[in-house]
Amino acid sequence: MENSASKDRHLHLMNSRGAKLWIILGRPVRLPNALIAVQAVGEKFPGGCHLLRDESQWWERADWQPYANAFAGVHAFPRVKTCRGLVDLPRLYRETAGRKTAVATLPINPDVDVLLCLASVIGLANAAVSAHPSVYKILCISTSGYEGLLRHPDRMRFRFTTSGWLQNRVIEPLAGVERTLSFKLRLNPGGDGVRLARLQKEPRDIYDTIVAMSNSGHELPNDADERVIAARFPSMAELPGLSDFAHGAQDRHRRVLFFGTPFLLVHNLPPEIYIEHLNRCLDYIRQNYPSCDLIYRPHPNETDEASRLHLDRFQIENDREAAELYFLKHFAEIEAVYSVSSTVSRTALNNGLNAYSLWRCFPFRETATKFFAKNMGDVPPEFDLVDLAQPPIAYQMSRAPDPNTRSFAEALQIAVAMRAKIALGDR
Repeated sequence: MENSASKDRHLHLMNSRGAKLWIILGRPVRLPNALIAVQAVGEKFPGGCHLLRDESQWWERADWQPYANAFAGVHAFPRVKTCRGLVDLPRLYRETAGRKTAVATLPINPDVDVLLCLASVIGLANAAVSAHPSVYKILCISTSGYEGLLRHPDRMRFRFTTSGWLQNRVIEPLAGVERTLSFKLRLNPGGDGVRLARLQKEPRDIYDTIVAMSNSGHELPNDADERVIAARFPSMAELPGLSDFAHGAQDRHRRVLFFGTPFLLVHNLPPEIYIEHLNRCLDYIRQNYPSCDLIYRPHPNETDEASRLHLDRFQIENDREAAELYFLKHFAEIEAVYSVSSTVSRTALNNGLNAYSLWRCFPFRETATKFFAKNMGDVPPEFDLVDLAQPPIAYQMSRAPDPNTRSFAEALQIAVAMRAKIALGDR
């Protein structure tokens, strides 16, 4: 009874002061997650749900404006470019400090408002948590991504990048933002090396609650405590009436999407062998979806791969729209999503679409197959197509979530409720 009374008092406090939710996004691919957050907990914030975003080429390319009216306000902040040497330091300091100052002017009430960071903790999220250290903060991130933020920067194996050293030792202390670490391997395995980028502090030293997301909804980081909540990845299927947001939803002709691979750049197989097996997969799609619109969406790094394939009946869409926003816009019309080995298939799966991967139909080497299996994670058996003589199974309608796991929306509701415990000293 006492705990319930405490929650009621805090709810009254939030209502009387017009509590607001501030959702931080880096790239627009997380916009569907932000919409799910508004749907899940928006009624708890009478002051509205506000979106904080970067000004970047990713947002300029994306068709995100139809969804802007889901938020009480959209606040854009310039993206800070990194530097390569001392000559860039004045500019880097001005931009870093200026962005923090701009975020600090937002009318955020630390007594009742909540900051919700979706995935990225570097950049705009760092400016927000640094400018408002006392506000309640929730981080939503994949379990593997969270564990990446805990990776130990072994100085025997890693060294600072030039810009990372300047930011950590000079710019961030002067600008008053949380310090970051940007390392790369001392022995460069090729290209620009493998980077390690994270906050200098542990995430739990900055964020009050963490929602750790995974395919299964069971995975938790090794150091998880009561402040870490396990959840399934967000699903667009949690959003009612997607067509109310998206324009063009009156076109209900069913679409089958195939997302391409830059097989002329990435040689897991010789191109001629890859093309032979991929054409068989395209025939399989044509055979099993005779009345659907077939769409080929090239990978951004493709060159003339499409011209070497048998794409009869396929329409090529090369608009470079992020897959997540494409799914959001056309959700009601999508019959199925295919790729050979792209995680876009897993993204579609997690968002409630019938999605399939075809890599098991290719003669990849064992090292590649192990990588693909690990990259896809815990997926239903229907997701991995093995025998092209068997038709695909539309599994999403009969796929019930594990009742012992939480949806993303349910985890957010728990995380927001924990705000009341902290505010009233009950935790």
